[in-house]
Amino acid sequence: MSSEATFHYGATMVPVRDVAQSVDFYVVTLGFTALFHADDDSVAVVHRGPVYIHLQACDDEEVLRVTADNLAVYVEVSDVDALWKELGKRLSRLPKGRVRPPFEQEYGMREFHVKDPDGMLMFFGEPVG
Repeated sequence: MSSEATFHYGATMVPVRDVAQSVDFYVVTLGFTALFHADDDSVAVVHRGPVYIHLQACDDEEVLRVTADNLAVYVEVSDVDALWKELGKRLSRLPKGRVRPPFEQEYGMREFHVKDPDGMLMFFGEPVG
């Protein structure tokens, strides 16, 4: 008797300095929905459609630095320019260096980039053509 596991969704688990601040960023700035937020502010889950991010409180500066330097989330969307238009005003309020407007990559994607409050890079993109 053989069976196959069924995958339901995937989530990126991200260490953050301040869970409440990160939830606010993902909800207010990027249009995610808060699905869960622990009363002790230790963990929260946000999502937008099928994209889930688990935010975990972390006070280890080395872990936070390594995360900012090495972890990125790529979200493929159906209309990156429409998403840019939706988020543009909010993104324009972020500090310099945290946002890169839409552009075409040599690997065939049109995308824009956003860094979250702890420096983790988010890519939003769609295939060109």
